[in-house]
Amino acid sequence: MNTVFINFRAGDAQDTAVLIDRKLCRVFGADNVFRSSRTIPKGVAFDPVLIEAVTGCSVFLAVIGPNWLSVEHEGRRRIDAPADWVRTEIELAIAGGKPVIPVLVGDRAMPAAAELPATITDLARRQYLRIHHRSAEYDLRHLVDSVREHLGPSVPPRMADAPESALVATLESMGRTSDVRFGPVRIDNRLFSDSIIHRSDLFAQSPRGSVSFNLGRSYRRFESTVGVLDNAVDAGQVGVFQVFLDGQPGPEVTATLGRSRVLRADVTDVLRLELRSYRPGTTESPLLAGARMAGGLSNHLPELGWGNPVVHS
Repeated sequence: MNTVFINFRAGDAQDTAVLIDRKLCRVFGADNVFRSSRTIPKGVAFDPVLIEAVTGCSVFLAVIGPNWLSVEHEGRRRIDAPADWVRTEIELAIAGGKPVIPVLVGDRAMPAAAELPATITDLARRQYLRIHHRSAEYDLRHLVDSVREHLGPSVPPRMADAPESALVATLESMGRTSDVRFGPVRIDNRLFSDSIIHRSDLFAQSPRGSVSFNLGRSYRRFESTVGVLDNAVDAGQVGVFQVFLDGQPGPEVTATLGRSRVLRADVTDVLRLELRSYRPGTTESPLLAGARMAGGLSNHLPELGWGNPVVHS
């Protein structure tokens, strides 16, 4: 099999393992990359699957973070426990003569042979790679090139130079306010099929709509057409749209009906992307909103859309 096996420890740099998995799956295809949490079906005994995957892989990546050796179980290092699968997988790879590449995370130093169980001291002699948040894109490209050296000609052609994009609305949401949902929208007489809608019907449960996504530090550019929905009841409203990058405010634009804007942001090395939108003057109190409705007054409800927001690497 022309597969890459990703070895990692739960509680230590598993987020980096996911990031590596996503990058390699894009380049080589998901069938050529093995990461236990994603690959092993639920309800299946994992022991024989792991053994087969290690013994059949073409290259083995050992992801080593700051707590790789220090994570403990019942008063001792987990790596020394008889049933530790992280160590067992490395043992199988070394015994099988597999190319084993340690992947150090952040500023983690390569473990010395004296720190390792006797069965895997050979790991300390292997040439390592590093994934650092300050240079993640470069490091991942270097990792891809290193992995490719060990794979046969049957893997897909290199995709690293091709555009890699993802519709943000199709990514897993890390949380959103109650008035935000996903679906198609029309803005300036254009249909955007994978969009984010911030719309309140009776009163604004969330005057400031917000939705967040984990970008995994995998992308460089964000862009979206933003505006007031074509079917907005109140045609005179103004929409305010802003991105937040790892909690820090980013670009902000305003838009009106028939005058959409394109909002762009640099998301290089960003883990958490948050999209916020609101309509100035929205009545925030539900009680006051009810009283205004009874009096026939407008609550200035938001009817806003992020048209096909997308991220590019």
